[in-house]
Amino acid sequence: MRPFATPLLLLTLALPSATLAQSGLEWPEEGVPELRLGDGAVQLAPVLRLDLDAGAYGDQDRPGGFRSGTNLRRARLGVEASLPHDLEATFIWDFGAASVRDASDLYEASLAWDGLGWGTVRVGAYKPQHMLEQAGSSFDLLFIERAVISDLAADVATGTGRQAAGLEVRRDRWSMAAYITGGEMSKPQSWGQRGVAGRVTAIPLRQEGMLVQLGANAAYQWRPGQDGAYNEASLSGYPELRVDSRRFLDTGDVEADSLWAAGPELSGVAGRFFGQAEYQVIGIDTPRGGTRHGEGWYVAASFTLIGAARSHDPETATWKRPSSPEPFDAAAGHWGALEVAGRYSVADLRDGPLQGGVQRIWTAGLNWYPHPMVKVMLNYQDGHLLLTDESRNFKAIGLRLSYSL
Repeated sequence: MRPFATPLLLLTLALPSATLAQSGLEWPEEGVPELRLGDGAVQLAPVLRLDLDAGAYGDQDRPGGFRSGTNLRRARLGVEASLPHDLEATFIWDFGAASVRDASDLYEASLAWDGLGWGTVRVGAYKPQHMLEQAGSSFDLLFIERAVISDLAADVATGTGRQAAGLEVRRDRWSMAAYITGGEMSKPQSWGQRGVAGRVTAIPLRQEGMLVQLGANAAYQWRPGQDGAYNEASLSGYPELRVDSRRFLDTGDVEADSLWAAGPELSGVAGRFFGQAEYQVIGIDTPRGGTRHGEGWYVAASFTLIGAARSHDPETATWKRPSSPEPFDAAAGHWGALEVAGRYSVADLRDGPLQGGVQRIWTAGLNWYPHPMVKVMLNYQDGHLLLTDESRNFKAIGLRLSYSL
C-alpha cells in the first residue's frame, strides 16, 4: 500500500475496534447512516459517490477527433470517522474509470485535527483547498467538469489524491489554506515531486440576499518529476467532458527545473443569480530558454429556477448547490431544485517552443436536483482547438447522473 495509506487505515479501523467491545451501536432514523461507538465518542459514516456520464460528439471538421461514449467517472467508496480529541479520519477508494490505472485508486486517506477552534491541521493524501473550483466538492460543480485551466493549474502541486500536510484557517470574513505537497497517489511515478500551495479569500460584501467573495491562490513545485524522470513536466487537458481519453491540448514532456501557477478568483450570489470567475498563469522554468508561460481563464454564471439558490460554504470558501426543502414528488407538486448555467473557458499553452495549443469552449448547462443525494446534469459544448498544424471545431452533448450519500 502507498505512503500515508497504511497508518491512516489502521488508525481508522483500530480506534473503533478498541471501543466496540464496550459500546452499543446506534443508527439515526434520518440522514446518512451512522455507526456510533463508545457513547458517541467514535462515529463512522459511509461514503458513497457515483457519477455516470454519457457524451456524444458531433460537428467535427477533421477526422480522428473526440469519440462519443460512456464513463463511470467516479465510483467512490469509503468511510469518514469522527474520533476523540477533535480528530477526523477519512479513507476512500475510487473505482471510477477516469482515475483508474489497474482497477482502482486510493482517492483519500487523511487525518484532520480541529482542536485549534479556528482552523484544521490536515495530513495524508487528499485534495488540498487550492483554487475556487478545486476547493469544494465535485457534487457542487456548476458543470459536468471543471474548466480546463483549473485542472491544469491544480496539476502543478495539488489535485485529488495529493500527498500533503497543511493548515486551513476559517474566520468570519476570510479564510486561508497553506500546504506542503508531494506526489499523487494515483501516479506512483510522481512521488518524488515536492511543492507548496496556498489560497486566501475575503468577503468584502455580505448583506441579505447578496454575498461577494474575492480570492487569490498560488502553487509552486520545485522538484518536478513524472514517468520516472525528474526535472520534467507536462500540461494537458480534456475538452471538459471525459468520455474519451484523447487530449489535443498537450505540451508533451518539457524539461523543467520548476513550475508554478497563480491567479485571482471572484465569486458571488445576488438573489437567485450566481457567478464565478478565475484566471491562472502557469510558468515552466526550463534550464535552457528561460520561463515558458501558459494561461487561461473562465467566467460562469447560473440562475436557480426552482428551489433555494446557491449558498456560501464557510468551511471551504466555496458554494453549495441549490436545494429544495422537499424532494421530487410530481403528485404533490414538488420538483426539487432546477438551475440553468453558462460558461466560457480558455486555456492557451503557447509560448515560443512551448506549443500545447489553445482550447476555447462555450458550455450551456441544465442541472436538476430531485433529491439532496441525487443530481442530473445536461451540458452542451461548442468548442474550438487551435493546434500547431491544424484547427479543430467540435460540439458535444453530455449527460451525468450523480448519487452522493
